[in-house]
This record gives sequence, structure tokens and C-alpha cells, in this order.
Amino acid sequence: MAAKYSKAPISEVVCGIIFNKNLLLNDAVLFRLLVHLLKEFPMINTHPTIPDDEVVNGAIQTATEYSKAGFTTYRLYTEDGKWQVLVQQNMVTVHWLRQDEENVGNYPGYNYIFAKFYDIYNFTKDLVNDDLKFDENIKSYYLSYGDRINLEPYKLEGNSVADLITLPPPSFELNKKQYTANNYFNRYSIPCDEIDGYAIISVNSPTIPGFGQILMVENKLKGTSKKFSTVYEWFDTAHEIQISFFESIFKSEILEIWK
Repeated sequence: MAAKYSKAPISEVVCGIIFNKNLLLNDAVLFRLLVHLLKEFPMINTHPTIPDDEVVNGAIQTATEYSKAGFTTYRLYTEDGKWQVLVQQNMVTVHWLRQDEENVGNYPGYNYIFAKFYDIYNFTKDLVNDDLKFDENIKSYYLSYGDRINLEPYKLEGNSVADLITLPPPSFELNKKQYTANNYFNRYSIPCDEIDGYAIISVNSPTIPGFGQILMVENKLKGTSKKFSTVYEWFDTAHEIQISFFESIFKSEILEIWK
């Protein structure tokens, strides 16, 4: 995506794995993993357990199973804040982040981010020391892309949210004048049998004090499939889906600007 769209407003990419039980609690795997991660991610703090978004019976549900996830999320990060790893009893995720005030163009690329995740994935698997147990307890892989666009320059040119994305906010017409929304929030799911999972997509346009209005677009892909012989294959397929989604939700005119 970055090679084709060097000015793409990518703000966060997450590669992760979620287990269907508190697998990392066994044999002190979680704490041995934290000790290892601190070498590269020397800053650490804790948060309440992160709720899990799922699609159940066609509806998006957010819940926390404390018996599996525990009560604490450990967040390890680099001093510049660009890299983070979140660890729970049932989850490990690797994040690359760009702050709103940082210019686009410094995205390291999917391959680099996945390679960092894959190293941690392999180390975790070695700590569990039972490939069958590890693989059988995988609930889902996780690849998320988030884009954040500063809307202020577009508003100065007379553009609205509807001019950027192909999911226009509701509007109405009165006396031959078109009225469109100045902010937008939507959340929906798309089933995807290619990854034996689904996408949970969020679109929001909040106004941040001191910064202005931004457009946030996030696509969380979750799933796992036995038709893939390696973790590489699942993530590569999910990455192809992310590119297709990016090129579908943003209008062609704005995509040209980001090349």
C-alpha cells in the first residue's frame, strides 16, 4: 500500500494473535515474554483488560471474558512511541503508530511490521513449547489498519467527508440546496470466508481540541483458517483484503493525490 500510495494517511497497523483460553498464563509464559520484550520495548505500563470485538450471529458485540483474558493488559513501547506491544493472558499484538501531528510518508511498510510481529509470535510459541497446544488454541489472527486524515485543509477547499469516502453521510435537499453532515460515525461488519473470519469497520470524524476535525477509518480483520499452511499465508491474504478495502472506501480522486 505504501509503495503505491506513498502519501497514504496510515496511522496504525496492528498484527496480532488471540487465543481461546488463558494460554500465556501457563508455565509463566506471559512474564517470561514480558522480560524478553523489555529489551526492545523498554517502557511499560498496565491497563484494564481490552474488550474483544466479535461478530456473533451477524451483530458486532464487545465483551471481555476475564477467565481467558485476565484483568490486566501490559503495554510495552519504545521511547518514541512508534512501536507498541500489548500482552494479555490470551493475546499478543504488535502496533506501529503515527501521531496526528506527524507527517505521512514514514510508514515502514507491511512486510517490516509483520516481520517484527512474526519474531514475537515465534518466541511466544517457543515459550509455550508445545506446537500442537499452541495451534489448537488459536482463536483468531488479527490484522488492523487505521487511517487518520486531517479534514481542515479539505474543508478550506470546500470539501466534506462525502467528498473523500464512498460511504457518504446522510443528506437532504431543500430549495435546491444540498445539506450534508459535518461529522460522521458508522460501524459495520463484513463476513469474509477467504480468511474464515470477518472485518469490523469503523468510520468516525471527531473534532480534536487544538488540532481540528479528523476522519478516522479503521478496518479490523479477524479470523483463522486451516486451509492456510502457515501464518504467513493468512496475513498475506488479509493484507490483500486491506488494500482492496482502502482502494474501495476512498474515492479515486483522493487516491490519486496520495500516490
